[in-house]
Amino acid sequence: MINVLYVGGLSDTTSDHQLRDLLGPYGTVSRAYVVKHKYSGKSDGYGFVEMGSSEQAVSAVIALEDAVFEGKCLRLYIAPHA
Repeated sequence: MINVLYVGGLSDTTSDHQLRDLLGPYGTVSRAYVVKHKYSGKSDGYGFVEMGSSEQAVSAVIALEDAVFEGKCLRLYIAPHA
C-alpha cells in the first residue's frame, strides 16, 4: 500500500531534495516531489511524499503539522487513495 502525504506551505524555492530530507527522519521516503509552476519553474507551494508505511506517514504528520520550514507554516495530511 502506498502512503502518500500532501505537504503544503512550502516556499517557492523548496526542492524535491529538501522535501525528501525534511521527511526522511520519519521513515523511508520512496519518492518526494514538489509541484512546480508551469512557466516559472518555482514551487507552487506544495508537494507529495510517498512514505514506506502508514505508521511512518502518521508519525510525519504528527511531528511536522504547523512546523515552520523555510519561514512558512507546513500543512500535512495523508492523501486519500484513488
